[in-house]
Amino acid sequence: MLHLPKSKINMPKKRDNTKLKKRPIVFSSKPIEGDGIVNHHSYSSLSLFSTNPFMYKVKHINGDKINSTRNISGVLGQAFHKAMEVYWGGSEDIKPKDGAEAVELGLRAGMDFIEKFPEGWIEWSKTIPTRQKTQELFAFMFSEYVKVKHITSGEKVLLCEQKIEEYVDVEYKGVKKQLPIKLKGYIDKVSMFGDKLKIVDYKTCRSFSNPEKIDGKKILQAITYYLLVYARTGIAPHSMIFEEVKYSKSRDGKQVQTYEIVYEENNLFFDFFFRFYEDVTRALSGDAVFVPNIDTFFDNEVSIIAYIHRLDMSEEQAALMKEHKVDNLTALLQQKIQSAGNMRSLMQSVEKKFVSAQSLNYENMTKEQQIATKLLEHGLLVKFHSIIEGPTVDLYQYTPSIGLKMSKIESFKKDIEQVLGTTNIRVLAPIPNSTFIGFEVPKKDRYFPALPEPTGTFDLAIGQTIMGETRTFDIREAPHMLVAGATGSGKSVFLNSLIEQIVKIPNAELHLFDPKVVELSFYESVAVEYQTDAKAINNSLEDLVIEMEERYQAMKVAGVRNISKMTGFPYKFVFIDEFGDLVLNAGVQTNVLLLAQKARAAGIHLIVATQRPSTDVIKGTIKANLPTKAVFRTAKEVDSRVILDESGAESLAGKGDMLFASDLGVERLQGFNV
Repeated sequence: MLHLPKSKINMPKKRDNTKLKKRPIVFSSKPIEGDGIVNHHSYSSLSLFSTNPFMYKVKHINGDKINSTRNISGVLGQAFHKAMEVYWGGSEDIKPKDGAEAVELGLRAGMDFIEKFPEGWIEWSKTIPTRQKTQELFAFMFSEYVKVKHITSGEKVLLCEQKIEEYVDVEYKGVKKQLPIKLKGYIDKVSMFGDKLKIVDYKTCRSFSNPEKIDGKKILQAITYYLLVYARTGIAPHSMIFEEVKYSKSRDGKQVQTYEIVYEENNLFFDFFFRFYEDVTRALSGDAVFVPNIDTFFDNEVSIIAYIHRLDMSEEQAALMKEHKVDNLTALLQQKIQSAGNMRSLMQSVEKKFVSAQSLNYENMTKEQQIATKLLEHGLLVKFHSIIEGPTVDLYQYTPSIGLKMSKIESFKKDIEQVLGTTNIRVLAPIPNSTFIGFEVPKKDRYFPALPEPTGTFDLAIGQTIMGETRTFDIREAPHMLVAGATGSGKSVFLNSLIEQIVKIPNAELHLFDPKVVELSFYESVAVEYQTDAKAINNSLEDLVIEMEERYQAMKVAGVRNISKMTGFPYKFVFIDEFGDLVLNAGVQTNVLLLAQKARAAGIHLIVATQRPSTDVIKGTIKANLPTKAVFRTAKEVDSRVILDESGAESLAGKGDMLFASDLGVERLQGFNV
């Protein structure tokens, strides 16, 4: 039997198997027969009886189950409980081997629960309108919780996410009580901290509850769980801890608030519970009993204190007024509330300081696991599909969860680089012509493929694909090419590789315009012309424009539309290096634009290169007529957007790492080493 004196609760501090027969709480040898109306009381059902008798009757007396949508905040709470079950080692199927893995697996368990929750049974809200937002909030809430609630050697978890249902006999204030209706509860966690047994209950919320408020529902839960845990373990609980976790961000950074109720110091809680239990049970048996609404907004603390001391009963009230020498109810209540001050003081947060985040042990993960877990931290759920290994980069392919925005993934590139310990990662969201999302990760040990032997055809080797295959491209189909990249990115080597192949084509001529003098000078001897002066370059471009017009006249006479149908007209490939040095010459810009617009059919092709891909160098009209682009690492993201209309080039690894844009899309290639 449980003996609870008025002044103090005497409870054994640890279980002693030699004294089990003297346990304060014992199981009845036979189930105590109730009135047959309900088969159990829980703290939530007791609370429901006082706040909504109609729904109590539907659920607990009629036994009806109403299938309805679940509020999304409730789904969020369920996901958190699933995560906690794994995190604290209560899952039978998933057993983390250490604290870091507990964080990883707990996070994934909650995310999976949200992912699989039936869409039609979710009642969305304005603040949580999508599944993706739910996952983001859960990931935030979970990560904030594990910052302050570490798995330590000083805590021994006895029970986790368990249902307990027991009949209980109690001796309270010298009176033996047989609780005729068994108690039932779903216990989040029960742990031993040294010689103290503590019950923990997690609650997810949008805002913290008031620690100064006397909460009738918390009182019912605390005592119900005390009796159930005591009955199950044989150890008297020291306290119950309520851990509130916010999914909305706090201005002060505090996302977890803890209240600890120490049972020995709160005998009034037991007074309240036993009277409430008795009154509800009598009411169900047909007695005319007053059961207060424990959630009433006004005068809640006053009403609970009055209820505990039975001030609604005239005999009790009169006796107490005589004892305290007062002549009115107000004065009596003042004394009782003052004596109950510990009820408020004990519902204060016991955690004043928060420690730094508990990090995941990424060192023991593979790269594909590191990427998926890092995204999971931010509420982005992806499933690893495959890896494609290349000579310079590896492509990790993932299947995204439903509702995952591609723009969200792109914004976490820096987080992926941090966890992998590398830079220049490119995010493909999605991978072109696929349903996957991808992460191109540069290899630590890169090698540079040698230029294949020129074929003497217009199919030029542009670079090597991530699969290690040679990517070829008919240079006549360009029709013109823009080559851009910062100093040292591999742009010049790429130009040299094109020239090396073009000079082997029998019906091709080179025109090299090199304002920097040194970049293309090696090929001066094999070129039809080699110019370095801006004025001379402009004159040569004017001559090419004239030749373009003459070729069009010849094709008109011959009745053909393309120079390939004519004989005696070689293809001309015009290389202009560092176009930025020539833009001040208005004639150069005009002639380049004319050739870019019309020269393809005449067999004249431009390859324009620059290391300054700004809008004042690559104007919109010129860029639009240079559709094929070989882009190497740029100094800034804005430069990448000027050339490609998208970011990515700023993240390339340099030394020939390029993005090749054609009518097939944008592809990452490794340039050849000439």
